Amino acid sequence: MENVLTVKRDLIKQYLPKRGITTENCGKAVDIIINSHEFIPRPDAEKDPSKKQVIPYVVLCNGDKVFVTRRLNKGGESRLHGLLSLGIGGHINPEADGDGSDVLNRGMLREIEEEVYITKHGQLTPRGIINDDSNEVGSVHLGLFYTLDVSGEVYVRETEKLEGFWASRSELKAMSEELESWSQFVISAL
Repeated sequence: MENVLTVKRDLIKQYLPKRGITTENCGKAVDIIINSHEFIPRPDAEKDPSKKQVIPYVVLCNGDKVFVTRRLNKGGESRLHGLLSLGIGGHINPEADGDGSDVLNRGMLREIEEEVYITKHGQLTPRGIINDDSNEVGSVHLGLFYTLDVSGEVYVRETEKLEGFWASRSELKAMSEELESWSQFVISAL
């Protein structure tokens, strides 16, 4: 059974928007997550809104282009099948990522490497925290939003779970109905 990194909602709720992205006090929220996280079985975490599963959410950017993925039916989260996503990321677990003060970075880098192959990249930049308590998925997850500058090719590794393509920032608004909620929030921040 997979254990996932969570933080008690009560510890960070003052730093979370009810629905959207915040760039304020992100460092404080991340410090709380690093110092007060716990790993619990994923099935329990999926049903417990008193805890938030922390998900790195990294948007790959190449100039005016953003890498978009479509979640296929073999992906782990059935509630997101068929939707488009601007973020690469997933759950952090102790078996793959260990624990300690750099667990968030290790988990984020592992998720990027598992989902995509990038031939050349630059700076990874923290952008904010994503929260959406308005739906079943969002009520138990919170996103750590980053952008990663990419200058080389990007290929989806998990082709049974994802398909990917580049879109210009101006094309993203036309896709908004197909985007998962976190990606809809990210459009305005890009």
